[in-house]
Amino acid sequence: MVAEAAMTDAYLSNGHGADGHVGSCPHCRAAITFLDGPDPAAVAPPRLRAAVLTRARRRRAPAEKGVAEVAVPYAEQVALLDELLAGLTTRQWGAPVARHRTVRRMIEHLAANDGPVAWFLGVRAPEPDPVYPRWREQAGSLLQRVSATTGALLGAEVELAGAKPVRGSLRHALIQRTFETWTHADDVRQALGRPAQPPPPDHLRMIAEFGLAMLPRAIRKSRRDVSATFVLTGPGGGSWTVPLSPASERVTAVVSADAVDFCRLLADRWEPGCFPYAAEGDPAFARELLRAAATLGCD
Repeated sequence: MVAEAAMTDAYLSNGHGADGHVGSCPHCRAAITFLDGPDPAAVAPPRLRAAVLTRARRRRAPAEKGVAEVAVPYAEQVALLDELLAGLTTRQWGAPVARHRTVRRMIEHLAANDGPVAWFLGVRAPEPDPVYPRWREQAGSLLQRVSATTGALLGAEVELAGAKPVRGSLRHALIQRTFETWTHADDVRQALGRPAQPPPPDHLRMIAEFGLAMLPRAIRKSRRDVSATFVLTGPGGGSWTVPLSPASERVTAVVSADAVDFCRLLADRWEPGCFPYAAEGDPAFARELLRAAATLGCD
């Protein structure tokens, strides 16, 4: 049935199968009873049963807190992108996007970037189906495997997505998967003429922290004994001091910006020269930091 193909992974159902979840959830049980009822006059809209199950699973967290902190945001972004893609027409799949020509090619790119993490977790490469079911199957299987891991595995080193070969922890890789899935979901929304949709504040803060942790690697010129402070405002904001080397102590620039805008800069969705920010200290260094930040996306 359609519902059984709709992200039926152990993470989203907290270790239970779809039927097990429906049996324990009165809201889902009522919806499924209605959808599967014999009354021919009660014709449900297409995909409603799958949507009910998907939304229900998104609200259930893995048992281990450390895993949940990185798996929940990724699961939510996968579900949101899934909902967007499920309703696309053939023409919309061919809609132009700035970096990957069409929506279809962009989702092929996303599936390819998910691949190294899926491979690390033992996910079998999906069959060469059309791009949407292939991305969906791989993302669902990846989440299922994540749900079976322990917090200790989150420190294991894996390949990160990006133009240059970089390795990081599995925890960082899952945050990056959240980041890229959100970014491309907004790319789809833009292609469809819909408004952008930022992640929840705590998820946004996690993405910002990930980007700032990667920033020292992106600075082209070595700057010893230098640090920078970033003050991000709005939901998901905070203050971080980023050392550019282990010996960095002296803060030479303070950069202030909106948290959502900064995460979009990290995704290279803002041109550094047009990015709205305020800086104190060394203005040239601040500009260098922002140019480097814009190279940290997965495109």
